[in-house]
Amino acid sequence: MHRLTAAAAALIVIAACTGGSGTTSTVVDQTTAPGATEPLPTDVSELPGRLVVVDDDGNIVTMGPDGSASTDITQDGGEAAGYRQPAFSPVSDTVVWSEINAEGSGLGSSDGQGENRTSVPMAAPPFYMFWSPDGNGIGVLHNSAAGAIEFEVVDVSATTSEVLAEGSSFYFSWSPDSSQVAAHARPEFFGTIGLDGESSDLGATAPGYQAPHWISAGILHLAEAGLELRQTGGESRLLATAPGPVAFVANRQGTSVAVQSFVEEETPPGVNATVTETPAIPSNTVVVIDVDSGEMSEVVGAASLGLFWSPDGESLLVLTPDEGGAAELATTVWRAGETTELSTISPNPTFVGDVLRFFDQYGQSLQLWSPDSAAFALPGAIDDDPGIWVYLVAGGDPVNVHDGSWVSWSAA
Repeated sequence: MHRLTAAAAALIVIAACTGGSGTTSTVVDQTTAPGATEPLPTDVSELPGRLVVVDDDGNIVTMGPDGSASTDITQDGGEAAGYRQPAFSPVSDTVVWSEINAEGSGLGSSDGQGENRTSVPMAAPPFYMFWSPDGNGIGVLHNSAAGAIEFEVVDVSATTSEVLAEGSSFYFSWSPDSSQVAAHARPEFFGTIGLDGESSDLGATAPGYQAPHWISAGILHLAEAGLELRQTGGESRLLATAPGPVAFVANRQGTSVAVQSFVEEETPPGVNATVTETPAIPSNTVVVIDVDSGEMSEVVGAASLGLFWSPDGESLLVLTPDEGGAAELATTVWRAGETTELSTISPNPTFVGDVLRFFDQYGQSLQLWSPDSAAFALPGAIDDDPGIWVYLVAGGDPVNVHDGSWVSWSAA
């Protein structure tokens, strides 16, 4: 990871030249989203969980979704120390982050109030961290002294770690039981790596994608023929053919996968076909494929710069360049076959460089959505007002809750 592949570069170039959605959209002014049975919150103070941000001083702060009840986790950010990409555990209030200071670099952690702080030293500051589903481990990527990317796994309770693999690029996805990861790494490795360091080669994989995604039914990756599900029993199932490089992110439940193929030439859409007919993924269009049935639905008729599923697996946040260009993103939420357009945002440069270039990896680990799937948060500027913005799916204007360049939501 963090070597921009040709696929990611092509996505950014194409998206910068692409206009708005080609699908029918609605501008929301409602309290119940499509497919929802309960009224959605209409005020950010009603939202559950806590946010963790990196503020404008470079410090980590936790707070309520409306910016209230804030707690400083660090206070020496800036010249004395650097902190990046904090994230809550999926099962507790533990927060981890990348850090570098006078003592060296590594993975820092504390509880949500900044207490019980620990640090695991590493050869270089982590540039990507991904909690295991059970919250016991964290997969970390950082550079090595030789210039390779090292994959290191941290045991959170024991505050120990071990380097398990390396590559010139490295992307990975945790198994649902947290016992191993699926990895796609150069030079040309596609396989699994256990917590004991033992690896298993899964055979051929195509180069035109970044991150695999391990769901309950198996491992999603790009085969020569297209998007393939390598099932747990060893069999393979082709979900759709692809005309070019792809980016894809499955929901947490493993029932749906959002995918796009980005090439200059248009191909027959194949929308609403079944898997037995091996549908083609239309180029420069976001679609959702039902993993069980193979049914494909068009979401947005433009190349996306970011795809992020809600915790309930029903809503998909799609970030596409606005008509004014890639400097401003249109925010669209797809749910139950309907799309809702919300306010545009000029994304924070850190968010663009760290997340959007690798959204198929961060789409598995970065929690932008609230625990109840009723809202999401983004760092950027709206009407030249920078900060951390919370969007309610029920509609209304986004709320600027704090200054900062990074945001992630707790799991509960």
